[in-house]
Amino acid sequence: MIFSTSIFSYGQNNLSKIKNHIVKSNFNIEHSDKLKFSELIQPTIGVRTTRSKDDEIEVGLSKIGGKPDLPKTFSWPKYDEESLTFCAQYNLEELSKYDTNNELPKHGIIYVFIYIDKEWPGFLNQKSSYKLVYHDNIKDLKRMEFPVNYFMKGVFNPAKIEYFESFTIPDDENFKLKDLQKKYESFYQLYDSTYEFINRITDLNSDDFHQVLGEDRSIQSSVVTYFAERELNIKTRSEFESKQSEISDLSKKYKVLIQLDCADRNTDLEKYGGSMTIYFGIEPKDLKERNFNNVIMAFQGT
Repeated sequence: MIFSTSIFSYGQNNLSKIKNHIVKSNFNIEHSDKLKFSELIQPTIGVRTTRSKDDEIEVGLSKIGGKPDLPKTFSWPKYDEESLTFCAQYNLEELSKYDTNNELPKHGIIYVFIYIDKEWPGFLNQKSSYKLVYHDNIKDLKRMEFPVNYFMKGVFNPAKIEYFESFTIPDDENFKLKDLQKKYESFYQLYDSTYEFINRITDLNSDDFHQVLGEDRSIQSSVVTYFAERELNIKTRSEFESKQSEISDLSKKYKVLIQLDCADRNTDLEKYGGSMTIYFGIEPKDLKERNFNNVIMAFQGT
């Protein structure tokens, strides 16, 4: 790995350091293409979790599992007449200082609910089997009991969330990088070097796939492709191969909203999510309009 000593210049913010790392690196890549690559870096909200108890987490704060903090008038989302399982809540005021592109509302809370298929058993990814709900006022929240006939085996142990500054670059199979991949054999070296550098200066754990916004950190291929496959309801290899043009076009319309890592040892989401990471994608126009009704979900795992 090749680092320039200038990246540690006094007074530089982390984004400048990362860009400088790319531009000053000694890989055999044209300066203009290094600049092009550096412009793909996205501010990302990192997520750390700590095992906790519900009574140790203040009402309205960000957390995974436990009982949700909801407004009194909340209508619990359902699938096939059965209540969805509460997975997480994200307090937007807590993370707003890391949302440097001002993409999210400054106040309020986003809830994640997913249906559990009891026969499989596991999280179900079908239309209406998951729901992200945005509520704009955290002052009217109350820690609620679960609905009557709730699937109590799906109650997850609570974990407190802490946010931190991070950065991401597109997945190495993302359409944004294809030209650079084709042009340079050494591009992957620069790519890996950049991610290692990001991990080092932001204390990002490369095995922790929790995050809010930014580019997808995929376990398999770029998750925006998975979003496109979900929208097209592709189920066979022949469908996948025959619809490459449509998949490519659709993959460009989504961005990552939230990544929820089921393999996080501070939670027990793994009992229905296994080693998977759950990715929620949204169209930028919907995010700008605060419309979370069209969020799309995908799973990736090892």
